[in-house]
Amino acid sequence: MFDAEQDEQPHDEQPQHDHEFYDEYDQQQQHFDDEHGQQHQPDEPMFPGGPYDLSVLTDYEHHIAINVWNGQERRALKVVSNGKKQDKFIDIRYHLPAQIDHWINISGLRPLRRCSLHMIDGNMISAFAERWHAETSSFHLPFGEMTITLDDVSGLLSIPCTGEFFTPLANVNEDLKIAAVVELLGVTYDEAVTETRTNRGASYSFEWLKEVFFKKLHERIYDCAARAYLLHLVGCTILADKSFTLVSAKYLFLFQDLDSCGKWAWGPAALVVLYDYLRDSTLPATKQIGGYLSLFQTWIYEHFPDICKRDMDEHISSMPQMFRWIAKQTSENVAYYRAKLDALRDTDII
Repeated sequence: MFDAEQDEQPHDEQPQHDHEFYDEYDQQQQHFDDEHGQQHQPDEPMFPGGPYDLSVLTDYEHHIAINVWNGQERRALKVVSNGKKQDKFIDIRYHLPAQIDHWINISGLRPLRRCSLHMIDGNMISAFAERWHAETSSFHLPFGEMTITLDDVSGLLSIPCTGEFFTPLANVNEDLKIAAVVELLGVTYDEAVTETRTNRGASYSFEWLKEVFFKKLHERIYDCAARAYLLHLVGCTILADKSFTLVSAKYLFLFQDLDSCGKWAWGPAALVVLYDYLRDSTLPATKQIGGYLSLFQTWIYEHFPDICKRDMDEHISSMPQMFRWIAKQTSENVAYYRAKLDALRDTDII
């Protein structure tokens, strides 16, 4: 048998109660927070008026907002509406040959023929652009963030928002570009060389595309006429760049096969281009903005009813929502719109 006295072990330490354990843990955690957490929370932000934590807005140091805070005003961004330009291309009431009309229909782009405003408010666009942050793809407003969504694009433009994404061909040399223009637009080799080299092979002018369209229409070479028309259409609208007079040559391949050009996801393409130009617009040195500005401005009309002057036209339910808006001439400057945005509340938004 074991001696009972040998089973008893001495207890020099008092048992630790639960509340004592948690008190000690809290003290250790507080010490850790003081050592590691608080050092990232300075009393003053690195950029006055800006964020404390730059882990999300990593490019904030290059943002136009810093210049605005410091009183370094930038002129309103240069903007252009291609609405009148598109209207002058061909009267909407003009009856195109049935085959061309068919290709426009199956492309999904028909609504764009009438979706562009005739006036763009550069001051309002500039004020909103100051609040864009590419890291979050959204406008940062007093009550939170907002952005232009695919649902907005679908409602405003009524163009396809599902389908295939277009990936431009890489490393396309000048010879291939010339050959593509000859084949897809039906122009002569000399004409293709002249236009390609005039714009360094990167773009085609709207005026030249109009000439090609009417020439091929007269010759009844309808596939080439349709490609010229559709390329001009997207260049004036969803794929517009900052030149306001040119469309990128890479987009010609969107219409290589006219019978299947409706497969493209046009809505996402419009947003990708607009988002990219919004990112560019946040750089202090930027002087103009590209992208489909009619989409941008009518999005503002839809969701910010008290921010600007605009008129509502009679709207037919079967037509894109953009049709119901008429832009009005305004005299307000960027500072005016900036103050309006600063005062916004969530109840002011639709």
